[in-house]
Amino acid sequence: MSDTERTEQTTEVAEQKQTTSLETDFSKGVFASSNNFKMAWQMAQALASSSIVPQNFQKNPSNCLIAIEQANRLNMSPFLVMQNLYVIQGRPSWSSQWIIAAVNNSGKFDIELQFDEKKDKDGKPFSCQCWTMQGGRRIEGITIDMDLARAEGWTSKNGSKWRTMPQVMLRYRAASFFARMNCPEVILGLYSREEAEEIAYAEGPRDIRVEAEQAIASGANAEEFVVPEE
Repeated sequence: MSDTERTEQTTEVAEQKQTTSLETDFSKGVFASSNNFKMAWQMAQALASSSIVPQNFQKNPSNCLIAIEQANRLNMSPFLVMQNLYVIQGRPSWSSQWIIAAVNNSGKFDIELQFDEKKDKDGKPFSCQCWTMQGGRRIEGITIDMDLARAEGWTSKNGSKWRTMPQVMLRYRAASFFARMNCPEVILGLYSREEAEEIAYAEGPRDIRVEAEQAIASGANAEEFVVPEE
């Protein structure tokens, strides 16, 4: 065995010992200690190398690290989080199905989410209210209807699902509003994917270069630069 091979073998053994000797306590979060971060980063690199994880996470250990942190806070599998976490113009958001499942599985309420739906005079879906029970008390979200959807511009964008699947969208929006109002800790305060897409549509496309130039300009000459005397 050459000296180079011995050195590589020694380094590999040392790295393995370091990995196995890391003392971690994820109950305090991924970023609570350097050991927690090192272990989470190794996990993130392994996930990023997989072709099974969603495309936003492939070859992107940084995104995987955020997913691991979210999963740790929610006490669930990082892979499950990655399957339901979307990034829309820099905003992390959940799939609406995941929001409904997370509330139902949270144990905070006595029954699963219920949906009170009404139709308009033509028999088409018009409104939906999400509710559940807790300790014998009815917990309600706000009522979402098509008048609100049109007023907010949700139905006007190209390819809007509000035009083709209004009943589904009414349920999704009622559930996401319910979660943010009554149990924001379950969804970590994040918007649903559909809401994030509509916010991005309303704001228009982002020009990262222009934003960077504006940030630099706003901070330029903010503080006087003083050359220290020798």
